[in-house]
Amino acid sequence: MKARKTCILLVFLTAILAYISIAIAAPTLPSGIENPMLIRYPELASAPAPSWLTEGTRATYNVLASTSESERTKDVEYGTGKPGYGLAQTDVVALEQGEAATLTQSYAPDLQNAMRPLLGTGSVAPAGCGDFWCNPDVLRRIPQSAADDLTVQRLPVTIAGKEYQAIRFDFRDDTLQIALVYDLATGVLLYHTFDYTSYNIDKEKRSLATSGTNAMLELRDLRQVHIPWKDGKVPAWLSPGEILSYQGQKAVQVQGAQPYSFPLSVQVGVTAAHNRFVEMNVAVYAEDPTSPANLKSVSGIAQLLGFWMPPQAAAYLSQGVIDTDPDTGMLVSLVQSDDNGIVFEKTNQQDYRAQFTYDQDGKLIQTVTEYNPDVMTSTGFGSVRVETLRLIN
Repeated sequence: MKARKTCILLVFLTAILAYISIAIAAPTLPSGIENPMLIRYPELASAPAPSWLTEGTRATYNVLASTSESERTKDVEYGTGKPGYGLAQTDVVALEQGEAATLTQSYAPDLQNAMRPLLGTGSVAPAGCGDFWCNPDVLRRIPQSAADDLTVQRLPVTIAGKEYQAIRFDFRDDTLQIALVYDLATGVLLYHTFDYTSYNIDKEKRSLATSGTNAMLELRDLRQVHIPWKDGKVPAWLSPGEILSYQGQKAVQVQGAQPYSFPLSVQVGVTAAHNRFVEMNVAVYAEDPTSPANLKSVSGIAQLLGFWMPPQAAAYLSQGVIDTDPDTGMLVSLVQSDDNGIVFEKTNQQDYRAQFTYDQDGKLIQTVTEYNPDVMTSTGFGSVRVETLRLIN
């Protein structure tokens, strides 16, 4: 059952990537899709950030996702059957000159019900309306309305036993339905649904075939991530056009069988550099080197385990636990800091462990990720997967 739920969540994330690839560059929601609020209400682009929003703010959402093959009712918000479930976490990694850089990481449970990271994407948005917030003063001025493509209404909402006075936006077009519910007092996104339908020609049946992907995200937690370094800026070596190339392998040991491996590589290209964050394109080459996964991403000052950290960070570091996330169970620690490098470890404290090694300039030079066990079958056979990447230039 859990394997099926994780598989459905992976299908959902793949569909999201396909949608992003054809969408214009724009701020995204925790689900990964384009946020329509800035298009409909452009005054949000010049509004300030809510007073509570700072660098290091993290919003965690419960995710329920399903596909057209899952049993469900007509309304995505009350779907039934066997949806995939997981978490989506969005971190504010930098605030600079009216812009907010955010990084969203998705997680899904394994067979031991421990969370593991699946996918990370970055976004840059105006500070007045980002991935999980909108300026509350602007929201309170928006009137209720009803039209074919947008309905706005005010209503009470209860999330995790807490009551809110909220404003709800329902956006609709031929293939996409989005519902966004914001707290009127703070502007935080409380609730978000997404229903996307694609149409394809079935050549054998000579008919139009449809497939759907839908999801519901509900606010689980809002907290401040501890970042050891308080000052600093983007390293001088990070400039537009800079390429970081990593090569390595994915090695798999299946119980009762010979181990096997195949090449793995990641190429990071810096597209824009600011004082507190950089924008990047990330290409991941795995089993099929001709079809890389291409993602837009960011890396900022208020981020743990990015592609870089401020060179001044070493002065703020001491070995031990840096941050423990109450929602994913992920624990981030500093395990080494000497002339050989600065090494951090991230683990779910059960069966996932990743080490990130940086040089004295703050550059990420190696990652080693272990999944143990990676897959467990009904007969008890499992596998151990180790992915290693090293900087080659």
